[in-house]
Amino acid sequence: MKKYEGLHFYINIVNFDNIVLDEEKRTGTVTHSIHELDTYFSCIEAFGKKHYGTIFHVEKVTGARLHMYVLDNIENAFPVVAEISGYANQLSSYLNREVSKYKTLINFSIQIGACYGKFYDFTYTAEDMDEETSIGYAANYAAKLQGLTRPAYISISSDIYESLDEDYKRVFEIINSDKIQKYDQKYYASTLINKLRRRIDVTKELEYARSYANRLNLTAINFSEARQIVDFSNLSKKNCKKLYGIPLFSDVRGFTEQFEEDDSNLEQMAIKTQNILTSMYVTVKNNHGVHIQFQGDREEALFHNYGNYNCIVDAVQTGLRIIDKVQEYEVTVGIGESIGNLFATKIGARGEKDNLLLGSIVTQADHYEDEFAGKNQLVVSREIYEYLKNNKPLWAENFEKIKDQEAYRTRVGYRELLRQSEQKKLIINTHQNNYNGAWRGYTEVV
Repeated sequence: MKKYEGLHFYINIVNFDNIVLDEEKRTGTVTHSIHELDTYFSCIEAFGKKHYGTIFHVEKVTGARLHMYVLDNIENAFPVVAEISGYANQLSSYLNREVSKYKTLINFSIQIGACYGKFYDFTYTAEDMDEETSIGYAANYAAKLQGLTRPAYISISSDIYESLDEDYKRVFEIINSDKIQKYDQKYYASTLINKLRRRIDVTKELEYARSYANRLNLTAINFSEARQIVDFSNLSKKNCKKLYGIPLFSDVRGFTEQFEEDDSNLEQMAIKTQNILTSMYVTVKNNHGVHIQFQGDREEALFHNYGNYNCIVDAVQTGLRIIDKVQEYEVTVGIGESIGNLFATKIGARGEKDNLLLGSIVTQADHYEDEFAGKNQLVVSREIYEYLKNNKPLWAENFEKIKDQEAYRTRVGYRELLRQSEQKKLIINTHQNNYNGAWRGYTEVV
């Protein structure tokens, strides 16, 4: 684990779910959408590497969002972010206008969030994988700002705003929000992306993007149904999967606060990070789930149907087991799950390293985790809850509806759920005068 200081920023395609749904409704496929996503993120990455070399890094592609950071002081880092953001904004309209295969698609609409600060680069190691992730306040808060930002705007943390000259500050709007209180921030600043200061002529880069887009024929992209659990090592932008399943997001609460400012506990925290991520990773794998990626100290996983297998019970059980498991390391988690159609693929950015899940239910599960899951709470969609109500009624009793939402949450982990369910089962059997001692070794709820 190494400590760095830099500026994290996220470029998110706000309307990508709508683009996918629109194309699927019109054509029955999403090949154009995936193709343009690949072009868009790959060309942003190429632009950053060309102009800024080793200070620019792509952290991850997470669905329709590109996470990047710049390793420099705050005064030098933000102009880099401004140039890349400005190029991304131009590229979003250029592709649909100049590349014939994209003209039937809705234009990409983007939002950007940025924050400067210290963070830790950590490489998670397991028998079958090595995965790099960054842990720290800057990445977390930048992601939050991105989510709060209007389409076509960029939002920056107060420290970035304070580093700007007075003329530059005037193009930004100061925004106060209750939603940033947990980050100990009083305000953030936002402006239209096209108002950012820029110096680079991007004509050649736009021409490169058009050339890149024309390299891969749409007919080369194939979407197939899953006949068994999906293996991302076999996927690419040419070979994709259409699935029906559950994305799971499990985020560790307040973990970065445990890092000492002087790094005196860095070795201890490296071990603790490995253990926490392993506990989530192994729990997912042991319950027929697929690890997608770590996003800082957050696990993204997938459960999906295939053949006669229904994934709902395993997905819910996994969330509840994670709640139990992480408490061994004196941390808590918030978890979100939803269910529906989604697409699994990889694209060209970062050398096709990142496993991608795309679809509106991914956004919904992410939203459940971020907005509604408190410490050691699992939030599930109405469809998941209704399935539990019909098939695992004693489990369903441990969930309560969230006010004004089509979602439900529980405050208990798996062990407590089993204890309560066993107790209720015993009462029912006793009441029915049907007790025969069979529940003495009870470990699973029917």
